[in-house]
This record gives sequence, C-alpha cells and structure tokens, in this order.
Amino acid sequence: MRGRLWLHYFVSAVGEKDPTERKAGPRQWTGFLGRIMDEVGKKMNCSVVRRRQEPEDKELSGEYLNIDVVFIDNAEYDLNGEERKGDPFVLPRAVVELENRYDPWKISYCLWKILCLRAPIRALVCLQESSDKVAALKQQLENVIWQGSLTKGTDGDLFVIIGDESVGTEAPWRDYFSVYEWRNDRLEKIEGLEW
Repeated sequence: MRGRLWLHYFVSAVGEKDPTERKAGPRQWTGFLGRIMDEVGKKMNCSVVRRRQEPEDKELSGEYLNIDVVFIDNAEYDLNGEERKGDPFVLPRAVVELENRYDPWKISYCLWKILCLRAPIRALVCLQESSDKVAALKQQLENVIWQGSLTKGTDGDLFVIIGDESVGTEAPWRDYFSVYEWRNDRLEKIEGLEW
C-alpha cells in the first residue's frame, strides 16, 4: 500500500462528512478522527487498533506501542488459518498519531514517535489555532526531522495533516486541512486534493 492511496482514503472519508461535524474540544476532535481512521481501515482491509471509548476487547489497551492508530492488514492476522487471539506480531501497514493539543513540542514528540517505527506509511494529524501557526508548525517539524536525521535510511511515506481551527466549522475541508508530504528534504504541500 502506497501512502498516496492511504491519503486518498483519508481525504475520501473526511470529504463524506459535513464540516460542521468538526466539533470544538479535544475529545470530540479525537473521536471524530478516530471514526475517520476506522473508515480508512475498512477501505484498506485493515484492522484498526486505537483507543476507544468502549473497547471491544477489555483485555487490550486500545493502543499498540502507545501509538494512537495502527493499521494491521487483516490477512496478516490469519497466516495459519487460525482465529486471531491477540497481538498480531507483524509490521503495521500504517501508523498515525492524532494530536488534539496546539503544543508544538507535543506535536513534535508525536512526529518523532511515528518516525521511530518501521512502517510503510506514517501520518501525523494535528491542529493549530491559525494559518500563521500552521506555517510555523510545519517549519518546526521540518527542523525536527533535519536536526534528528529522522528520515535517514527510511523508505516509508510520511504525511503531516494540520487542521486550522481559525477557519470555523462552516469552512470546507480543503480550507481546514493543510496536507504535507515529506519529499527529499522538506514537507511539501499537496494541492488539488478532492475533499
């Protein structure tokens, strides 16, 4: 699975929602994006491991490796024709961090977490209070990657998706989200996405 296909599924799932579903408040924002991740997982034929309000299996924490969302290929669970009994012990197809606080340090930490994992697709979805802060955060995240050589020797795709809270709930998704992809040595904005 290439990253652009994951991004297409994400954009498609978000685009099917009314922008007014974007509720104020950290729990609502995280809950909304968690449901989006579930839809993306269905389209990818993946199990989505994430913290839930009411976990399906009381024995599981809801997160693997303290990562907000982990996509595991459903076929990987059934390698021997046996029913899944717990942890998959396979590489994830994608890992995603959802950060609902504006704190640039915390967002940088979330980026570092996903870049420390071996996965073909890594994504960070976060938000900021204004377009100026979106631009400043993008620059800070680039600096974190450069200074720590965090993409050295990796071939996975990286997306950073930043919501701009200043646009309000009536604005279309294309105005709310700025989507960046790591290319060579910078986060490059992806234009023309069909929300």
